Amino acid sequence: MKAAQISRYSKTLEVKINSIDIPSITSTQVLIKTKVADVDPHLVLAITGKVKIFDRYNFPLTLGNQLAGVVIEVGTGVMDFKVGDHVYTMPPLDKMGAFAEYVAVDAAIVAKMPTNLSFKEAAAVPLSALTIIQALAILDVRQGGKLFIPGGTGGFGQMAVPYAKSQGLFVTVSGSGSARDMANQLGADEFIDYETQDYTHILRGYDYVIDTRGASEISKQMKILKPGGKLLSLSAGPNARFANRSADLSTAKKILFSLLGLPFDGLAKWHKKSYDFLYVQPNGQQLAAFTQYLEKTNIKPVIDSEYTFDQVNAAIAKIATGYCEGKVLLNVEDGGY
Repeated sequence: MKAAQISRYSKTLEVKINSIDIPSITSTQVLIKTKVADVDPHLVLAITGKVKIFDRYNFPLTLGNQLAGVVIEVGTGVMDFKVGDHVYTMPPLDKMGAFAEYVAVDAAIVAKMPTNLSFKEAAAVPLSALTIIQALAILDVRQGGKLFIPGGTGGFGQMAVPYAKSQGLFVTVSGSGSARDMANQLGADEFIDYETQDYTHILRGYDYVIDTRGASEISKQMKILKPGGKLLSLSAGPNARFANRSADLSTAKKILFSLLGLPFDGLAKWHKKSYDFLYVQPNGQQLAAFTQYLEKTNIKPVIDSEYTFDQVNAAIAKIATGYCEGKVLLNVEDGGY
């Protein structure tokens, strides 16, 4: 089968399509024939080695963090799926593997696709869906709370904003001026045009921030939180809270992450607020719950662009620019879905 792989870390973002064996499955796995995979910003970090602190890959590494496809084989111990099921999943970030014609994954991290979504639409969902579910759980949000998502009109925000609204939150997002219509479509309560406005001069008394911008913005984001407010970052870096919550980490890594997070934790303590970090994990039950939410609301992801499998490098180059008004998709199997 064909698989898009890297053989080492590289700054050039160059991926090769190789021919490899179709994977065998264990008793707890399903084999999925991939229809469509999503191309997300994490791939750039993986290729360049910027997530080595979390994941040390075995090379050659098949890329790809989320996919939609059809089950073609079921392990003897799997009861919830059958051959022919339309499914979607996010493989573990330390293994990836979605950019391949066939993918073997544990059934516990797979869910049946929403009946109202195409394969293309479904492939764009798992990573963002699991991120917002896990983020709101860590933040322990309460109805009526105020949430700020900087850059919330991007791929993550398209799933995060309406879902956060469904949980009873007041949601503010920021983006370029051209993204205002997108923010309105998503149902955001307030929009900040970062090109002409400084959110630290406008927003006050927020309960929660989900940071998508990184370390350079943490200090600014702390300013808009009320005392006791909570900031959860998706990109700035790990800390003690994250380390203590991650049961599978070695003691050495827990110590390392705690030390790395000292600047963020110190800043938060100074402001009488809290800092936390999320590195999203696959979860079939959470994805199945999101399936029900999507079927009920008929919310669909916005597609920015599509590429054929042979155009995988162009797709990754596109996501690396950071200028995508929606999801970037890779059609692993030829044809429309």
